[in-house]
Amino acid sequence: ALLSRLAAFRSLDGGYDATPNAERGTVYGCFLALGAHQDLDAALPDPDRMLDCLNALQAEDGGFANQADMPAGLTPPTAAAVTLLRQLEQPRRPELADWLLSRCHPEGGFFATPLAPIPDLLSTATALHALAGMQVSLDPIKEPCLDFLDTLWSSKGAFYGNWADDELDCEYTYYALLCLGHLSL
Repeated sequence: ALLSRLAAFRSLDGGYDATPNAERGTVYGCFLALGAHQDLDAALPDPDRMLDCLNALQAEDGGFANQADMPAGLTPPTAAAVTLLRQLEQPRRPELADWLLSRCHPEGGFFATPLAPIPDLLSTATALHALAGMQVSLDPIKEPCLDFLDTLWSSKGAFYGNWADDELDCEYTYYALLCLGHLSL
């Protein structure tokens, strides 16, 4: 029954979207759908169609976005695409590691986009996770990223999402723990 329900979210281009029967899929929709299939121990139907959707979501700058024909990718969708490509057993694309690393702030953390004024924990966690999955050494950015995490830590036992955030959040605490897991290896 779950697989039938999930099939309703397959988009016309072969990807997946949060809206049933959408024309185009998103990186996030594909990421969630593949994870659901894996959790259900079910093969993804026609994975080549998902790859076609992903390839159409690659932005002009080499990253990925959740809409086609975008001039610039975003860090979280690019990290999700990297993970999807790895899970779908596609050849490693070193240029995507370079793209992600170029989003790293010199003082640690990752920007969602080059236009973002400050790095954030979501972008940092997803980028580190994707880079680790690609077996890229995190040593050159380890200490700055640990310093970045330290600036977001609260003695109340949680993390802020970025330097401008004044609300502690369990979601960002999860992202911080994911970062710490990758940076501690």
